[in-house]
Amino acid sequence: MGTQGDGNHFLFVGVSKNTGNTMLVTHHGSRAPGAMLYDKGMKVANRFRQEISPETLRENAWIPYETEEGKQYWEALQLIRNWTKENHESIHNATLEKLNIEKQNRYWNEHNFVFRDRDLFYHAKGATPLDDKFLPDITGPRLIPLNMSEPVLIVQGKTNDRNLGFAPHGAGRNFSRTQHKKSLAHKTIEEIFEEETKGLDIRFFTNDIDISELPSAYKSAKNVRAQIEEYGLCEVLDEVMPYGCIMAGDVQKNAPWKKKKKFRKA
Repeated sequence: MGTQGDGNHFLFVGVSKNTGNTMLVTHHGSRAPGAMLYDKGMKVANRFRQEISPETLRENAWIPYETEEGKQYWEALQLIRNWTKENHESIHNATLEKLNIEKQNRYWNEHNFVFRDRDLFYHAKGATPLDDKFLPDITGPRLIPLNMSEPVLIVQGKTNDRNLGFAPHGAGRNFSRTQHKKSLAHKTIEEIFEEETKGLDIRFFTNDIDISELPSAYKSAKNVRAQIEEYGLCEVLDEVMPYGCIMAGDVQKNAPWKKKKKFRKA
């Protein structure tokens, strides 16, 4: 609780284009608890697949909601949802306490999650919910991060024929992490970092630059923004203009707490 995790998780600081207020945006999912629930859920789903439809691919296994296991899994997802929200809030509260300031406003939304509309379930991979029916505790607009050098979009919207009640979660990757690193092999990590973060305060929690999280690893933010407008996916209310961010980085490679453990053993 109170930590960001690894990889593309981040803490982003910027300024509202509309008001000039400083804004803090955190991005992470359900972390280890969510991953453990997913693994357990897939094992249960595979048992149902073998009984009901063995010809279905293992990856497409499902848990029928009308079963006891289905209802329990949905309830467990709501616990994970609450845990994730609390984790975000604990980071924001710790920041406010450290800076000795009061918050003016706060809102959140999950993404890459399972959402329900009566008896229909949406597996919203790469999607941010717009319609209030998916978010029982919603208190404000939605957030769409693009990349560390671009504004975080603050949006709202309703269900239409094109969006099914969802907006894009972000820009998405151009290539896999490995392919992206290979495409930049002719430059040093320091050169790439300097080129792509000029004018911004970008840090990695592990003190190790991960070039697979830099802007060029992701699709064009300009194109994503244009497609949002072209297809009427949502309405952009404001933009959080970037000042800088702390990326989680590869904690398997250089986790600060692992260093501490080694020091204690010595």
